[in-house]
Amino acid sequence: MKNIIRKVRRNSSKQNTKADYIQVSYFNFAEGALPGWAPRKYRESTPKQKRLNAKKAKRYFEALVEANFKGNRDLVVHPTFSEDNYPESEEQAHKLVKNWIARLNYRRKKLGLPNCKYIIVFEKSPKGRMHFHVLMDGQLSREEVENKWQLGYCNADRLRSDPKIGLQKIISYLSKGGETDEKNSKRWISSKGLIKPWVSCSKNTKISRKRFEVLKSIPEDSELLRVTIERDNPSYELQDVERSVSEETGQMYLFCRMRLKKVEKKKGPKDGRGRRNNTR
Repeated sequence: MKNIIRKVRRNSSKQNTKADYIQVSYFNFAEGALPGWAPRKYRESTPKQKRLNAKKAKRYFEALVEANFKGNRDLVVHPTFSEDNYPESEEQAHKLVKNWIARLNYRRKKLGLPNCKYIIVFEKSPKGRMHFHVLMDGQLSREEVENKWQLGYCNADRLRSDPKIGLQKIISYLSKGGETDEKNSKRWISSKGLIKPWVSCSKNTKISRKRFEVLKSIPEDSELLRVTIERDNPSYELQDVERSVSEETGQMYLFCRMRLKKVEKKKGPKDGRGRRNNTR
């Protein structure tokens, strides 16, 4: 059987639209080793429909967040329970948080706003104390979001996005709660209507098998690795690379996080009054 390089790309955007953030994986496998595989595009199923390991669940969580929330526009909210309002069980805690979301949606409806988009991450402290973190669209003011909690202290901040790594800092902080627990129950819930990451599979890659073997052995910060991956994904720049082992083939593969390159405005020629016309 002929060895080929398979490329799988997870896109954090609406189906068939260009994403600001993508995850690209490169596999080396023998053609025919995975029966029924063919180049295709599809919307990815949510983790609750699969038994995913922690690494896959975290990567899906990253892509879902990047597809739906933006820095300086949306909110990260940290509601806590006071002693008088501390829930007796996880089920009650979830119910209290959902009631808070219902109060927010009631207020939004009065203001002519749609229901809020959110991802709620459930956590327990090392001492077993329950708390939540919430990513939410920023159409309602921070003050109203905090005031509607009413069960203890609540802090809402604008999401901060790094030019090079986007929301990865807050995602890394939240993803420890975004993984599945020992019973494989999902530790986060999301609102309806979120943009779901979509996946494209292709054999069309500029990376040869020989070059791929080189890439697997060189340092993650190698210039050759960066140039090769970016050349194979035009208009994107490499954020970081991980080496993992495929559960399907038992072979090492490359997992790459990439971001759309920013297009800088070019300074156009000056007009008759000495003013400059800016063009892209």
